[in-house]
Amino acid sequence: MRLLSMLLFALVSAPLCAKEELVTLPKRDSVQLTIYNSEDLTLVRETRTLSFKAGENRIQFSWVNTLIDPTSVEFQAIGDKDGNLEVADTSYPAESHQILIWTINAKKAASHEVQITYFTSGISWSAEYTGLVSSDESAMDLTGFVTVRNNSGEEYENAQVRLVVGVIHLVEKVIYLAQGGQPKTKEVDEWARDSAKRSRGAEEGPGSGGGMSRPKEIDKTGLSEYYIYTVEGTETIPHGWQKRLRSFKVTGVPMKTVYHFEPAKYGNGLMKVLEFKNNEEHKLGKEPLPDGIIRLYKLQNGGMGYMGALVSKYIAKNDEVKINVGADPEVTMKEKRMSFEKADLVFQSRGGSRWVSGWTTIERFELEVKNYRGKNIEIEIHRSAQGDFDFESEDKPEKENFNTMKFKFALNANTSRKLTFTITTRNGDNVKKK
Repeated sequence: MRLLSMLLFALVSAPLCAKEELVTLPKRDSVQLTIYNSEDLTLVRETRTLSFKAGENRIQFSWVNTLIDPTSVEFQAIGDKDGNLEVADTSYPAESHQILIWTINAKKAASHEVQITYFTSGISWSAEYTGLVSSDESAMDLTGFVTVRNNSGEEYENAQVRLVVGVIHLVEKVIYLAQGGQPKTKEVDEWARDSAKRSRGAEEGPGSGGGMSRPKEIDKTGLSEYYIYTVEGTETIPHGWQKRLRSFKVTGVPMKTVYHFEPAKYGNGLMKVLEFKNNEEHKLGKEPLPDGIIRLYKLQNGGMGYMGALVSKYIAKNDEVKINVGADPEVTMKEKRMSFEKADLVFQSRGGSRWVSGWTTIERFELEVKNYRGKNIEIEIHRSAQGDFDFESEDKPEKENFNTMKFKFALNANTSRKLTFTITTRNGDNVKKK
């Protein structure tokens, strides 16, 4: 454990340049990593049990060969109800830019659990989801995974891992503070202290020992601007390694299949789209789902086949997720133009020249959808037009936006349906004045 050899407890209070008797700290009692992916930032909280002599004690902390932010390092005694320990000062030896020394005064000799808190960069996480879709495509079992990568220079054994979903804002990047040794700014100092206090206050109660011990469950705590996922149990995450952890599993998530013609989203064709929502009705919705890739597989004939994937952005509570799994040969759509004519021609002339300066086109279309599947399906047709136009249809589509109309209907098994519509477009001088 690299950091273990960097933290030394001095039994006497001589100056750093004099000879001191140094004792290596014991192993960590616990360590917690709270990873803020959006800012390459991880809050580390570790506890150790130390024996203090009466009087002055000195603790040396070094961040050599790590990406620890030296401006954020804090020391705190846990459960010191009698106020036995007091941090007298924090000094930075001139001969080293990667060491600090705490001077701790103890009223009496005693053992205490202490917590050391700091920020580091170089630890990140990514999310992915696997959905096993039932053979009738009415539900799926959804499992979430998180991959944690550690390139911080430090090794963390039996660490509790927490993942922050959302965006935070830093005045300075931790990696620059760690590598460049810039002085601590007031804004970063206050932000670090407030973050650590909020984290401690949300989890500690009387006699909690720092709140580092948790039941084996996935705890997802909502905060004002972001959410924190706590991954079940503890994991050892060595430097240079990455580890895949399971974050949740929900069985029987309801879903539906809708066939979309929506070129702006899915390309020029009728596409099969599987849909579900991040809400309680779909056995989800307790918290947002972080950015990640969602892969769907179908259980059929005793095997499993790949259906499709979606690279998803942050999925808020109640948001709908739509995954395009491609064209279905059993559901087809064809559109053809039935007629085209020009009307309301406007002419301009000058000298011996004469030209058309305004005209209106009238196009009539027929669109047919056929369902060869042995089950009823849902259809959405998004039909767009450009320019100054009128859209008319007896099938009464709804207006989606300024240039798109949407037809939405159910289609029974082994049946077809035709839609007809007319697009009248005004051009040139015929365009309506706004």
